[in-house]
Amino acid sequence: MTTTDQDFYEVVRRRRTVRSLQDRPIEQETLHRVLEAGVRAPTHNHMREWHFVFLKDHDKRQAVLESEGAFSRAPDRKFLDESLSKITNPYHREIYSYSVPLQERMLLTAPETLIVCFRMEKPLSEWERLFELNNFASAWLVVENVLLAMAAEGLYGVTMVPFRTSRVKRLLGIPDDCEIATFIPLGYPKKEPSIRQIKMNLEEGIHIDEW
Repeated sequence: MTTTDQDFYEVVRRRRTVRSLQDRPIEQETLHRVLEAGVRAPTHNHMREWHFVFLKDHDKRQAVLESEGAFSRAPDRKFLDESLSKITNPYHREIYSYSVPLQERMLLTAPETLIVCFRMEKPLSEWERLFELNNFASAWLVVENVLLAMAAEGLYGVTMVPFRTSRVKRLLGIPDDCEIATFIPLGYPKKEPSIRQIKMNLEEGIHIDEW
């Protein structure tokens, strides 16, 4: 492999989710490079109908977090305890009890919160075929490019997909024919506890001609 190839695989290896961030500003030039990488993703209709909202105002962040049905309100301890009681897998319970309260507070505290949006041909409620998810899928190709570019810049964060977006879209003036793929609170990482991750045996996941 060339040095460039090695650099790419090293960035892929370093990419991870981080929920504890430094209170350190990010230069606009760095953010621009990250988005430049994002929009190099494949697009289903060649129109590259993606938009990005940087949510900087604290009051608006608070309003988004409190929008009815947008997020789980896991910072509310009673709500979190009730949610965790429904999770039977101990690994999942461990992960969620640690991560969910942190990442919702990140909406308020991260140096930057990026919202990735995509244009839709019709409302989500009217989608009937897998093919109609192409614009949604291409938005997530953008997200992955953004996450890799962040890792290359020493930036990390977490993807947060809201449960419902209608009130958030009205709050932020996002047009009706656009949808939110995800929120990404991001910044330079703090040291945080290591969370045990399930390791995938790649050989068990590869199938030839049939499952």
